[in-house]
Amino acid sequence: MSLLSGHKQGKLALVVDDSATQRKVLSVLLIEEGYRVITAEDGARGVALYIQQQPDLVLMDISMPVMNGYQAARKIKSLSLKNNLCPLIFITSMDTDESFIESIDAGGDGILVRPFSPEVFKAKIKSIQRISDLYSQVKRLQQQQQKDAELAEQLMFGVIETRNYALDKIGIIKKAAALFSGDIQLTALSPNGDVNVLLGDFTGHGLRSSIGAIPLAETFRAMTKKGFSLAEIITQVNQQLYHLLPADLFLAAGVVTISNHDQSVYVFNAGLPDTYLFDHQGKIKKKISSFHPPLGVLSNLLTDVSVKVLSIEQNDRIVLISDGIIEARNEQGEMFGYQRFEDAAIQGVNGHSVSQTVLRQVELFCQQMPQEDDISLIDLPCGGWQQSFAVNQQNMQPLKVSDTQNNAIPAWHWDLNLTGKRLAKINPVPLAMNYIQELEGHGDHWQSLFTILTELYMNALDHGVLRLSSGLKSSPEGFAQYFSEREKRLKHLTLGFIHIVIQYYPLSNGGKIVVKVKDSGDGFDFPVLNTMPKQGVAHQQQLSGRGIELVQQLCQDLQFSEHGTLAKASFFWQNQQDKN
Repeated sequence: MSLLSGHKQGKLALVVDDSATQRKVLSVLLIEEGYRVITAEDGARGVALYIQQQPDLVLMDISMPVMNGYQAARKIKSLSLKNNLCPLIFITSMDTDESFIESIDAGGDGILVRPFSPEVFKAKIKSIQRISDLYSQVKRLQQQQQKDAELAEQLMFGVIETRNYALDKIGIIKKAAALFSGDIQLTALSPNGDVNVLLGDFTGHGLRSSIGAIPLAETFRAMTKKGFSLAEIITQVNQQLYHLLPADLFLAAGVVTISNHDQSVYVFNAGLPDTYLFDHQGKIKKKISSFHPPLGVLSNLLTDVSVKVLSIEQNDRIVLISDGIIEARNEQGEMFGYQRFEDAAIQGVNGHSVSQTVLRQVELFCQQMPQEDDISLIDLPCGGWQQSFAVNQQNMQPLKVSDTQNNAIPAWHWDLNLTGKRLAKINPVPLAMNYIQELEGHGDHWQSLFTILTELYMNALDHGVLRLSSGLKSSPEGFAQYFSEREKRLKHLTLGFIHIVIQYYPLSNGGKIVVKVKDSGDGFDFPVLNTMPKQGVAHQQQLSGRGIELVQQLCQDLQFSEHGTLAKASFFWQNQQDKN
């Protein structure tokens, strides 16, 4: 090897030619362009120097002893680093079509035919080097983008997936087509024990498709934690995505609430494939197709659609899927489709492993075909949630504190009177809980207060203002019919009122909150409460749908007056440090 140095920091060029004169001439021209130069007299030596020195440019003669230029070029190109483009230019006197074609086939990036002037040679070098520099710049940007995506994926995993509720009970598939999945799965527990689940599929896949994931997750979790209804959460998410995302980016989403208390599931499908309700034997009880455009497309939700309500049994399962499952393709171009999914899901229900069975069947179907879209599935059991919630409630029941001093004047009070149509639009319970926590801070005991407020308010709205009968819930489809009738009456509601007063009394080792809920209804036969046992089947049947038994368990005192139209509940709690 001979090294002819130009600029010390210049790029390195390798000249491979069996003619010492040509090596000398080309080296001089390259040095004038700022290169350092190494030379080799045949192809084999050129390959060896390439491996050893990793030059930035190779000039290659064609006809040489030991190894010709085509052979050497193929070897060098096969050795080139994946993310590095080292231009290779053939220098030859063979001015034929065959030589041009074979030069390109051998991996050459250009060809110069002798004779040529020094100006033409230098122009060719500048041209090919410009392309090489641009290629290197693109590669650097791709590498930086890859690092950013990896970092974002780590952050997203930490912010979103690790905070999901009941991952030990809910089956989830998430298989990204690119490094960064455009699908999102969220699960959260409401203060009343309902479980909210969202499967979302942002437009496209990759990092760009997930820019709305964090605000979506924060909104979903915060509103669930405060007890907002499914419809209220979807409305807020839709408005948020509409204002946040660019016009070509939106979210197909399936959102579900499992309510063991209501023995119902609430479903909203906005652009996802069918949502399934299976029984314990894998029979499809119901398929809910998309009935609304994806979220973020319209500024407001359509007014003529509403959340679907289905009656459920304890062993039923809800399954949500993204279109990446249905549209997965095999080598013949066939899609996996609904029928194959349903067959796999039924097999999975019977084998108690829906998510893994479906994923295995999709992979067997696609074989080695590249994945075109993100694949997601959520398998949600309908039963068992109330049991775990009841344990939590029991743990948080207020202690019967001895300090029951009843201050004449509360430290503060919150007062809200809702009338007519506003009763259909406003849920005052999250508003009240937010106010309380803003003033008094967070605490586990507020979960019990949320339940008390919810039960008393829903009792006043459903049975007082809307005059709905709990008897509607007695049949297997009762809750779905009940809420269907409730939606109808709310849409036409113009009269009536509910007045809520909340009073706070600080105590030496805790506190007391008095809740008063007055409605415009006809009331009910509340004196019968005092004649019934506080617990037991008969008591539960008498109070079905009113949630009074639960409120009695959580409060120290519950009284009705004014013909049953005014409920007054007193809730005590003890500070955590005083319990220890």
